[in-house]
Amino acid sequence: VGSIKSVWLPAVKAKGLEISGTFGHRQGHIYMDMSFTNKALQHMSDFAIQFNKNSFGVIPSTSLAIHTPLMPNQSIDVSLPLNTLGPVMKMEPLNNLQVAVKNNIDVFYFSCLIPLNVLFVEDGKMERQVFLATWKDIPNENELQFQIKECHLNADTVSSKLQNNNIYTIAKRNVEGQDMLYQSLKLTNGIWILAELRIQPG
Repeated sequence: VGSIKSVWLPAVKAKGLEISGTFGHRQGHIYMDMSFTNKALQHMSDFAIQFNKNSFGVIPSTSLAIHTPLMPNQSIDVSLPLNTLGPVMKMEPLNNLQVAVKNNIDVFYFSCLIPLNVLFVEDGKMERQVFLATWKDIPNENELQFQIKECHLNADTVSSKLQNNNIYTIAKRNVEGQDMLYQSLKLTNGIWILAELRIQPG
């Protein structure tokens, strides 16, 4: 199921070209799913796309597959495969991506945010002993705590939903009637994130 697309480049800022998009993670690959719409009075052609350096080295794996001219009021859907082999530069916020799109009319620029979950890799399940040792070694300043409200799910449902997004449950225990889940995930750049999830009954 694809996520809902957001308008990244409104037509008024791009001489009639509107780009909306979202990111996906399918079969171990990252995709940028976009819709290109021509709201101008003339056809558009010669499309190309480029990314600025970014925190995760995200770059297109192929060129933009729009081979026929985009006629006025026409829309085309493009799924651009991405990889993380590009140059790295820390962005603010960390998941910010600056994009340039060219066509026969001009070059247009926009920024979008890559949802972090598309950067979670399949081999993010940490060995239990390694998890325990690593958890003890994490300094306090590297720890964040927050509450998720209005989420009425039991531990097993949470665990399987998270696993679908490459967040793996390493251990589960029950403390004073509360389920505790311990999870690990790994980002494309090899950074591990460990989590403790406390699920209150009801």
